[in-house]
Amino acid sequence: MNKSPNLKKSIVKNSFWSFSATFINRMGSLIFTIILARFLMPEKYGIYSIVMSVAMILFTFSDLGVNQTLVRYVSLVFSSNKPKGASYYFYLLKLKFILTSGSALVLLLLAYPLSEYIFKNPLLFLPLLIVSGYIFIFSFEGFYAFLFYSIEKVKYVSIREFLSQFTRIFFVLFVIYFMSSTNQIVWIILALTLSSLIVLIFCFYFLKKIVPQLFKKTNTQINKREVRKFVIYLTITSISGIFFSYVDSIMLGIFLLPEYVGFYRAAFSLIYGIIGFISFPILLLLAIFTKLNSKKTKKVFEQAFRYLAIITIPSIFGLIILGRFFIKLFYGAAYLPSTLLLYILSPLIFIIVSINVLLSLFSAKGKPQIFAKLAVISSILNIILNFIFIKLFLLISPLWATAGAAIATLISWIFYFLILVYHIKKDLKFSISFNFLIRPLFSAIIMFFSLYFLISQFTNINLFLGIFFTLEGVLVYVVMMLLIKGIKREEFELIKLMKPVNY
Repeated sequence: MNKSPNLKKSIVKNSFWSFSATFINRMGSLIFTIILARFLMPEKYGIYSIVMSVAMILFTFSDLGVNQTLVRYVSLVFSSNKPKGASYYFYLLKLKFILTSGSALVLLLLAYPLSEYIFKNPLLFLPLLIVSGYIFIFSFEGFYAFLFYSIEKVKYVSIREFLSQFTRIFFVLFVIYFMSSTNQIVWIILALTLSSLIVLIFCFYFLKKIVPQLFKKTNTQINKREVRKFVIYLTITSISGIFFSYVDSIMLGIFLLPEYVGFYRAAFSLIYGIIGFISFPILLLLAIFTKLNSKKTKKVFEQAFRYLAIITIPSIFGLIILGRFFIKLFYGAAYLPSTLLLYILSPLIFIIVSINVLLSLFSAKGKPQIFAKLAVISSILNIILNFIFIKLFLLISPLWATAGAAIATLISWIFYFLILVYHIKKDLKFSISFNFLIRPLFSAIIMFFSLYFLISQFTNINLFLGIFFTLEGVLVYVVMMLLIKGIKREEFELIKLMKPVNY
């Protein structure tokens, strides 16, 4: 009789640690991006962004779903058949080594032709060479970090994430202040490699301490063909996702000077930072509800979407009215051209968080093949639209060509979202009503015009005024939502569930 409460506590505890890791990652990444952008300035930051975009695409080929496969198969057998779990580990480790070595070697060989013939920028050559070593270490770091999920020690994932974000910020600050600016990007990549190596050692040490039997070789047989099929299936989703995230930066790097890539990545990183803040409570609630109330799926997701709208809609309008201030505050005046891109990309706050919720639903219902197929289609659409819009808007100016990439990205994400909504109705047999958007939208519009009136009274916004305007916007929005009954008792009950649980 005591198993059910213990199971619930375990689910809530692991969900909390899992989404804590996501939250730390998003916030650490935003801080890291702000530091790099401010000190490197647009041109060097653009070069860094191109190099890391290429590296992340090659990094995907060093994984190809191996990490997720590791979690699935080791966790399935580990508690009941530890020797078989070790067999899965050693087989996937061998596969990982082959893929990672091949990806690093490919990048080494491509460094010169990419820098000279594709991007036509010799400054990219040395960073592309060095980053091949980074993706080798970073790939194995992720491999061992995923093992913590297999053995249900999710708190170590959060600790690992904190260590990763802290060390890379610390080392990069050290490079900025103490190393020569001549090869600053190379030193930054070396700093990232050192940070990743430290985290890899941390993961390996604690895994050997917690589950030493996993590292003992065994002759237990496993179905290798089944494992390879699972890896191939996940490969489709992995490649599509990474192309979706980085192809726009690479295409901008091909057609434009590096500083425009810097403008684009600065705006995109700010959007993702805000998504990190918002995704944490929404996805945490979603995980708790889905696991503990599986028979009430439709009600659970209606609650999650209502909560999502209450937070994301005002965030979009607030970012549009205060976007220029945030760009200048976080990145500096040199990045003010990013403001236009921020306006275009701001709807992604609602769209991407919504997609994360929908993907969780498909996964929970055992239909991941749906979003894998849609990810491929959306990625292809994204590449085509990027090419068309960048070339088309380049006739106006380089900044508008960058805006073209932002528009292409926004359209691709909207397409992905709408098709997912369609499949929710078609395959899972229930529809999502968008009536939950009306009250937050009305309140956000009132907030927008009240802020617009206040800001128009000032010629310049300093930090104090920026904080004041932000708080004033929040107050106006909340008051309006209360007046029109856009916030109900259920929302406060959801918040109560997020309080830490005593174990």
